[in-house]
Amino acid sequence: LIKIEMKKKTCVVIPCYNVRHRISKVLSNRYLSNIDKIILVDDKCPQNTGLFLKKKLKSNKYKVLINKKNLGVGGATITGFRYALRKRFEVIIKMDGDGQHNIKILKRFLEGFKQNKFDFCKGFRSLENKSKTKNKMPYVRFWGAKVLEFLVRLNSGNWKIKDPCHGLIAFNDQLLRKIDLKKIKKNYFFEQDIILNVVRYKGRIKQFENRVNYGGESSSLNPFMQIIPCLFYHLNYFLKN
Repeated sequence: LIKIEMKKKTCVVIPCYNVRHRISKVLSNRYLSNIDKIILVDDKCPQNTGLFLKKKLKSNKYKVLINKKNLGVGGATITGFRYALRKRFEVIIKMDGDGQHNIKILKRFLEGFKQNKFDFCKGFRSLENKSKTKNKMPYVRFWGAKVLEFLVRLNSGNWKIKDPCHGLIAFNDQLLRKIDLKKIKKNYFFEQDIILNVVRYKGRIKQFENRVNYGGESSSLNPFMQIIPCLFYHLNYFLKN
C-alpha cells in the first residue's frame, strides 16, 4: 500500500508592535513561501504597522488584523489564533515580527505536522552553558529564562521542557481548540501559560533548537519587570494545582 500524505492548510501568526522597519524583511524570508496564509496582528502599534502593511501587501496570502487597544504580545497572538481557527487552518504557527527567529526551522515543523508526529512544537535556545551563549543572549535574560524554565518544568511535571519563553511555537488545530484562549495570559507569560495547557491536555510535544539573533539591539523592556509577574503566576498556579 502507498501511504498518501495530504498537505495541511497552514498559517503563521505574527504579532506586530514597533516592528514597522523590520517586518518587511521578515515577510520576504523564503522559508515563508510554503505557508498558505500569514496573519499579521497590529496590537495598536504606535508606528501604525497595520495600516502600513495594508497599503504595502496586495496579495491574498496576507491578512492584516488591527486590535482597537493594546493587548500585549499574548493578546495579539490570540487575536490571530482565533482568526486562524475560524478559517479552519490545520497548522497554526506563531513567530515574532522582529526578525530574531531563524525560521529555516519551519521546514522541520511542517514536515512533522504533515506526518502527524506531534501536536505542538517549539524552538528553544540552549540554556545549558552561559559561556557558549554570552555573545548571543543578554546576561539577565539568560538567567531569567533559566529560572522560568525550572518553574514551567515544576508546574507542568514535564522535566524535558526547554526554554519556555521562546516565541516560535506551533500547534495542530485539534490541540489548539481544546485550550480555553480566554484564560490564557496576554502578557509575557503567554508562552509559558500555553505550554502548561499543552501538557494539561496531553499534547505530544517536539522541541527544536533554534538560536535567536539579538542583532546587538537593546530592548526597552526591563527583564526584571517581565520576570516578576511570571514568578507570581507560577506561584499561583502551583498553589491551585
